[in-house]
Amino acid sequence: MNKESKLGLGGHSFIEELGNDPHASFEEQCAIVAACLDNGIDLIDTTYYQERVALGHVLKRLGRQDEARIMAWNFFKHPGREHELVDYTPYEPQHLDLMLEELQTDAIDLLVIHAHDDTAKLREELALAQDWVQAGKVKQVALGMAQLGHLRQLPAVHPISAVLAPYNAFHREAKEMFEAAKSLGMDAIALSPFVRGWKLDEIGADKNTAAAILLRWVAAEPLVDHVVVSMRKAEWVHSNLRAVGEGPLTEAEIVQLQEWLAR
Repeated sequence: MNKESKLGLGGHSFIEELGNDPHASFEEQCAIVAACLDNGIDLIDTTYYQERVALGHVLKRLGRQDEARIMAWNFFKHPGREHELVDYTPYEPQHLDLMLEELQTDAIDLLVIHAHDDTAKLREELALAQDWVQAGKVKQVALGMAQLGHLRQLPAVHPISAVLAPYNAFHREAKEMFEAAKSLGMDAIALSPFVRGWKLDEIGADKNTAAAILLRWVAAEPLVDHVVVSMRKAEWVHSNLRAVGEGPLTEAEIVQLQEWLAR
């Protein structure tokens, strides 16, 4: 087993939507997760309930539930809209057992609370999450899609140990929030290193080269503890690991990136 990687596997690897690559079959999903776990990528994100269900089946097939660190958000199944990607729902007491059942596990490693501006409701969710931590059903709690204002509104005592936000070469707004989170002892987890898969097509360069440069830009950022990237082919696990292993961008690659940003 290699040492823990800075990469995390995105849950969008398991669904058809939100990408321009073909949907991965169940066998390919198993190969992707196995390749991640074999190479130190143990943080696996699940945003939508469909992703939790898929990951639960994959880990059961592989028999490697104990090796994965599962991250789960509050996006739930809505009656009559089971096949849609619906918006987040603030946590209620019944939600955790639903998530554990979908994931086929007895605990969630990193429970993500989607940030919002209803401070009173958010504090209720924080208290509920703290109860789940004390019960041993949640190991850590994170604030997702966080902004600087959300950190400033946290109560003096809270369970948040990490923040998540989109952060990439095209959208760098989360940097100040990440800096504030790090000063509070929280981990910073970057999302959407490529914006979305179709952004690679818009760039117009060789897709593999563009993906490697954009991924390395994020991964080399000292503020970032993990970067979550979706991968719909097992071979991309290895190519992404190689890219991150190359370290920060060269001067020529920075110039190339600036050209893409200027378009």
